[in-house]
Amino acid sequence: MVKLRLLVVDDAKFIRDLVQKTLRAEYPEIELMEASDGRKAQAILERNSFDMILCDWEMPEMSGIELLEWVRAQENMQEQPFILVTSLDQKEHVVEALKAGVNDYVTKPFSAEQLISKVMKQLIKSGKITREEAMNMGRKERISSAGGAELLTGGGNPLVSAAKKPTPARRTPKGKAILLVGEQRMTVLIRDINKQEAQLLGKLSEGKPSLAEEVTLGLVFGREEKAIKTTVKAYISSLQLAERNQQTDKLNLTLQFLPQDAETSAKFAKILALMG
Repeated sequence: MVKLRLLVVDDAKFIRDLVQKTLRAEYPEIELMEASDGRKAQAILERNSFDMILCDWEMPEMSGIELLEWVRAQENMQEQPFILVTSLDQKEHVVEALKAGVNDYVTKPFSAEQLISKVMKQLIKSGKITREEAMNMGRKERISSAGGAELLTGGGNPLVSAAKKPTPARRTPKGKAILLVGEQRMTVLIRDINKQEAQLLGKLSEGKPSLAEEVTLGLVFGREEKAIKTTVKAYISSLQLAERNQQTDKLNLTLQFLPQDAETSAKFAKILALMG
């Protein structure tokens, strides 16, 4: 059985406990260690190896971004999977983290699904585990309810052939929206959406967005004069081809929403409630 070892770094004990509780609830096989700031994490990393680091940004002694820069400067940790778990969600923070070499970014407050999805995706992407091993780990009902192979791979081919095992059913899109990327308008399918982020399916032929680019998501719920309409500011936190085919036109996008004014927030919350 594959054995994974993760380091959780945060100066807030309740956040460290929450991250560890969330991961252990789904994957009790994972071994977890913790550190209360970047300096303590640095000392642990000098003596131990880990399959992933989950780290806060704002901490005393040594911040998360400083720890990330130190990790990337170490010859044996240049490919170390590193996820920032932070409340700093402005575009400039994301750009700074990307330049420093972060692998992914989880915004507080986060859901269990958001955290688990990003952790497993990076473990697979970095080669720490295979997709088959990921599917055999933890609680199968959680993986199934969250989209099965689609959750772990970000779309693409199923993990096993239909002859061996039925392909999990895809989640029904929650609706359509318009994504404004500069002067371009992309019609996108909403695969999932909440107050923090949205997972969308678009077409490259309609626009070529960039990572960390600011965009506007136009939402409409209802018909004619009773329709609720709003536009929500966001930035692109993840881009990925939806199929393992260089010629594909389909694109998976993840948006992180930026702070909105009161009127927009109220309309957005109402649309989310109606979408269910």
